[in-house]
Amino acid sequence: MENERAYVHGAEYKTHTSPGGLRGVHDQDVPCAVCLKRKRFVVNMFPARKNCYRGWTLEYRGYLMAGRWNHQAATSYTCVDAHPEAVHGGYENRNGYLFYHVEGLCGSLKCPPYANGRELACVVCSK
Repeated sequence: MENERAYVHGAEYKTHTSPGGLRGVHDQDVPCAVCLKRKRFVVNMFPARKNCYRGWTLEYRGYLMAGRWNHQAATSYTCVDAHPEAVHGGYENRNGYLFYHVEGLCGSLKCPPYANGRELACVVCSK
């Protein structure tokens, strides 16, 4: 039956109001990336941080992004590099899976240390 299936979508950046280098990739397709570090046992993403904890090695800094809260697609949080790449020739607004900035929303999220409405940074670190 047509309505009893799941779909795989490509992803694109929705960053027209973003700071820095992210604005330049608005509506570009997001490439797939896998982090492999030889002789490292753990690679972890730490949301709402700009630096790694002591004893961890920084792999990259970026911004926490996810699908929009009211879209039907399931979402997970992803740390997108502060200097993102895009798929070559992938500029077309197809609205598959969309990456939006994640902002703090005070309430059950304690503010401070978070700030209401502020975009969250992130780091990917290895150990």
